[in-house]
Amino acid sequence: MQITTTFIAGQVLLWLGFLGGSLASVFRFEDPAAPWQTIPWGQYLISAAIGVAGIILLRRDKATRNAQSAASETGLESVRRELAAAAERVSELKSNLEDFTCEEVLAFIDDKCVTHLTEFADGRMVLAHRFGSSVYATIMTEFASGERYLNRAWSAAADGYVDEVEACVDHAHTFFQAAVQHLQTAE
Repeated sequence: MQITTTFIAGQVLLWLGFLGGSLASVFRFEDPAAPWQTIPWGQYLISAAIGVAGIILLRRDKATRNAQSAASETGLESVRRELAAAAERVSELKSNLEDFTCEEVLAFIDDKCVTHLTEFADGRMVLAHRFGSSVYATIMTEFASGERYLNRAWSAAADGYVDEVEACVDHAHTFFQAAVQHLQTAE
């Protein structure tokens, strides 16, 4: 759960109202004009109003979170699709690597992988909203490692280091498959 300023303000107002009302009820000040007055109603009502304002802020924050969650359903499907497509393209690169020249590896990564990687990275916050920071961190760690190795493969292909390209593509494939697996198990 991402903590927002609305959430914090709502909590603070709620507890200030609760404590203020409690203290107003407990610590009575004797008023000689009204010896039977049990609660200072003015202080109590002000505290109650502060508490109600806190509740309103908390409900508003919850409604915003629910709206983001509903909107994230379509975003989640897009993120899932882009990650799967990126993993599929890296698998395709790995299986065809022996037939590719270094220039073809560069073109393949640029033309068929970069768009999916960018789209996934742009929509990644949907994962945090939907699954929380722990699952988000796990998926993004695997994705970032795969992307890093794919970038290293691109650099190695640009420099003509064929063995390094093969090793990096293999590592990238492993990390992207792990990211897809973590996303599937998160649901």
